[in-house]
Amino acid sequence: MRLPIFAAFALAGLAACTQAPAPQGVADIRAAEARLVAHLQGADPLAWVDDYTEDAVFQEGADAPVSGRAALTDVAKQLGGLSQVQLVPLRTLVQGNLAYVQVRGQYAVGQGAAAQPPHSFRGVMIWRRDADGVWRMLHEMLAAE
Repeated sequence: MRLPIFAAFALAGLAACTQAPAPQGVADIRAAEARLVAHLQGADPLAWVDDYTEDAVFQEGADAPVSGRAALTDVAKQLGGLSQVQLVPLRTLVQGNLAYVQVRGQYAVGQGAAAQPPHSFRGVMIWRRDADGVWRMLHEMLAAE
């Protein structure tokens, strides 16, 4: 009798692993990504910081990780405005209040004629739906492409 019970658990586990993410969850993440892009390119160079959780971690390339919203605010002040920001999700998994997104994208430091050439990247973004129902970036790691 153990084999049929084991088989039932195995099949249930396999079914759980192959389920597609809920369409609304993915749509919510796409909306959060669009909000982030708009804030990164907007007139307020600090607006994007609120798209990250209080305990967020951001790391780009070999640079040291930046942890917490206060440290991200310091980065935003030094960085200034961005332009030509693009996020192209390659894979998205949503499970409860967490979402994992593999992305490719680009951004240029500066805006208008002062913008530098765009930097292309690949990365991983982990989003968390906070208690207020808003999806915010929990962890982001980017590598130059």
